[in-house]
Amino acid sequence: MGYIAIVLLLGTLGVLVYLSEMRDEFVRKIIAILSFSISLFLFLSFLSYAIKSNSNRVNLGGPVGYHISKLFMSNLGYIVCFGLSILLSVFGIYSFRGRWERERAIKGGLLLLFLFFLTSQLSVILRGKWFGSVNISVSSFLSKYLSAYGASIVLLALIAITLLPALLPLKRVLLGLKSLIFRQKPKVVKPTKPQKKPTTVEPSSETSKTSPPPVGTSDSDILTDRLPSYEALIALLNEYTLEDEIDTEECQRKARGIEEKLREFEVEGKIVAFHPGPVVTRYEFEPAPGVKISKILSLADDLAMRMKTHKIRIEAPLPGSGLIGIEVPNEKRRIVTFKEMVNKEGFKALKSKLAFALGVDTAGHPVYGDLAKMPHLLIAGATGSGKSVSINAIIASILFRSTPKDVRLLLIDPKRVELSYYEGVPHLLRPVVLNPRESVLALREAVRWMEDRYRHFSRDGVRDIESHNATLRRRGEKEPIPYIVIIIDEFGDLITTMSKDIEEPLARLAQMARAVGIHLVVATQRPSVKVITGTIKTNFPVRIAFKVPSRTDSRVILDEIGAEKLLGKGDMLFIPPGTAELKRLHGPLITEDEIKRIAQNLTTSYLENRFSLLFPGIPGVSAAASEIVEKEEITALTRSDLPGIEERFERIVLFVSSKLNLPHDQVQKALSLLKSTYYPPVPDIEVTPRFATEGTESSKDVDIPEGWDPLLYEASKLIVSRRIASATLLQRKMKIGFARAARILDQLEELGVVGPPEGSKPREVLVGPETLEEKLKELKNRESALPQE
Repeated sequence: MGYIAIVLLLGTLGVLVYLSEMRDEFVRKIIAILSFSISLFLFLSFLSYAIKSNSNRVNLGGPVGYHISKLFMSNLGYIVCFGLSILLSVFGIYSFRGRWERERAIKGGLLLLFLFFLTSQLSVILRGKWFGSVNISVSSFLSKYLSAYGASIVLLALIAITLLPALLPLKRVLLGLKSLIFRQKPKVVKPTKPQKKPTTVEPSSETSKTSPPPVGTSDSDILTDRLPSYEALIALLNEYTLEDEIDTEECQRKARGIEEKLREFEVEGKIVAFHPGPVVTRYEFEPAPGVKISKILSLADDLAMRMKTHKIRIEAPLPGSGLIGIEVPNEKRRIVTFKEMVNKEGFKALKSKLAFALGVDTAGHPVYGDLAKMPHLLIAGATGSGKSVSINAIIASILFRSTPKDVRLLLIDPKRVELSYYEGVPHLLRPVVLNPRESVLALREAVRWMEDRYRHFSRDGVRDIESHNATLRRRGEKEPIPYIVIIIDEFGDLITTMSKDIEEPLARLAQMARAVGIHLVVATQRPSVKVITGTIKTNFPVRIAFKVPSRTDSRVILDEIGAEKLLGKGDMLFIPPGTAELKRLHGPLITEDEIKRIAQNLTTSYLENRFSLLFPGIPGVSAAASEIVEKEEITALTRSDLPGIEERFERIVLFVSSKLNLPHDQVQKALSLLKSTYYPPVPDIEVTPRFATEGTESSKDVDIPEGWDPLLYEASKLIVSRRIASATLLQRKMKIGFARAARILDQLEELGVVGPPEGSKPREVLVGPETLEEKLKELKNRESALPQE
């Protein structure tokens, strides 16, 4: 029974380890504990065997420990056996701390060989029980053919060979041996295509915390390389069933029922047509002469009660006809899936990068929207009516149709729930904004982007982003600038907490940002006049209303009633661009699992690309990137503002280090660089004057004294205008080395322009454009006031 109990307990432990989400770390800890236990067991067994070796009763390891000690110590000797037990404990320490590497494993094996050759050398001179039979056999064989002196020389050489790599870094020794053996000039390979000049790093006495980004890869290449295709993303969506055939007889029966019920209320007329949809069927009623429309509108609730159905919506009159639309809910509701919408040829044929699946109308025809024509969208509805699903459908449509070079997203989610799935997707401009105060700063930054683009457009003589990008393509100067879509999931919460601070930049963007390619999608579940103010309604002519509790809420959103009679779960009223006529649609359903699969697929492809640049030529980077995304640990590489993020980042460092067999410090340095540059900035248009290259004179607006970097003025203007103080920005925009960029940041910190470093995050910009000139003039006055030698 004892054997069975032990087997069952070990099997249960194995199953629990396999099912654990922290399986790799769990296995590593188990290996460390087992190493400690085996090391202690062997040490006690060897020690008791050495004291009294002729009995297994006094052995501290029992009969098993006695036989193991007899086998090892009689063949390898005491020194090797005790060294083996000590090395096992060292292995356990490194495994427990997560720093066991291939190099340390090789050193441990070399140390064992060192002890073996050392005991063999001692057995040439001495004899005794401290030496095993294998050691004595080796020394006797060498002494027989080489004499005792020759055997000592050979064994001492082997001792030196095994001891040297164990004490020194193995890579340094191997590289030294390689340079001694293979002394040849490196081959010069002529590039077949013109390549970009690699960024040079200047020598500096100060050591940087991070290394410069990989050379030869632009931001746009990082964003678009190896991203999944349109067909690959569609394959991630759930399958849907084909649409059932329309039951014409049922529709005709309901049409006769409507006519009969209306006659009961003394309303004469007839149904001339009907249009079945996925949720409702619209019956077109032609009233008899003399029937007032107001009388028919007042009968909506009575008609619903007589027909024993949900709320009926009456649209009177229908645009462009003398008919009245009566929308009756279907008995069997059909779900419109997102895959059904994006898999149609009509969606694939759209040319706009901002096109999205909007829904299906009452006749069952798909309807697609385009943010470029709207140009902004306001969405409102009660909780559970389909508002968040509609936002996810818009985001997913953009991810399907565009690359990060075409469209970049700024997601603001005060609820911290709906948009967190997209963390890590390369289309994002920055991590998902969760804090209301950061939302204000993000919108103000978007206002600066808008102003910069307008200044650049006026200088080039173009009116909008389409003309600008067409001009750039024609000239072949640089890549077109991308569209920027700002999505706010709960606008009401921002208005409640920040009020005017959030409304001012939002209104400016809504009024002017269309021409420069910045578009807004704003959603709220509280459609009150305090949230959807007159300014907001004026600048958001295109709106979507889902089911709301009252007529007052419907009037706030749509300026008329009707949204209170919707059925929920994607049923919506839509105001198209350029018209005030309401259109009833049913939005497509995209589930949380589908959103996760799309976001994880894009994030994994992007992270694999970044890992391949950070760890070139090392196998296993794809598997490491996939596992990080699957375990939903990507936020540790994108954010720094969440509780426990540092511990999660260190856990990823340990995981990647063990997965790729790389030193802990190297992986930590590489991932810190990735974290600071995970979302590459937009290839911004340069509004400030062209920067001077290295060795040229600085701008003549402000003279920079001796001892300060000549590019200090240009660098300070760039940082203050962008409100981003990072060495990578200066390196990329000013074509300078990483060390020089870091030195310029230190000088700007001394001037009080930027704040101190905060790990991997960019430094804080402390001054504005007006204060910057004063700071630089103070620098000149301070230097001139110093006594001259």
